[in-house]
Amino acid sequence: MEPYRLRRWKLASGPHRGSIYTCGRPGRSKDKSKPVPDTFVDRWVYGLPPGSIAILSLLGRKNGASGESEFSFYSFTGGLDTPQERAARPTFQEWLSKRHPTKRIHVTEVPTYDGVPIPSDSLAIIADCVHSLLLDGHSVVIMDSGGEQRTGQVCKYMNLTEDFASQEPPSAA
Repeated sequence: MEPYRLRRWKLASGPHRGSIYTCGRPGRSKDKSKPVPDTFVDRWVYGLPPGSIAILSLLGRKNGASGESEFSFYSFTGGLDTPQERAARPTFQEWLSKRHPTKRIHVTEVPTYDGVPIPSDSLAIIADCVHSLLLDGHSVVIMDSGGEQRTGQVCKYMNLTEDFASQEPPSAA
């Protein structure tokens, strides 16, 4: 089911017009180590909440700075990719804009390392970004590789609670 581990969260307090979600990267429900076809990423996009979406991508590299790019699964590239890894591939934002021009999706990348705690200064930047996007009325989708570890760190830092009342039951597909 895409997006993998899609969960809705709420802030303890403060003004905002948007919603907060967390999930795993596109294709994570398929396999955690195989290439992800563009059509599978399309399914992930169609499973996002409606309206104006701001994807806050925490994808970077596996297990530290020298690890494999978390964008190596895709036909698009990410912020920590080397020039060799980028080659002629579009960014995630460029890919989304080309394949889904009618969707209102904006990508912000705050690259992190899978399996490594997010530094507190990066958590503060992420929280500020989320608050700003919420005030602008976006549904914010915070995405990491599996939808739990790094997104969980952000939720804990921001004192978010899961919004079970707003969760929709899984489809019977």
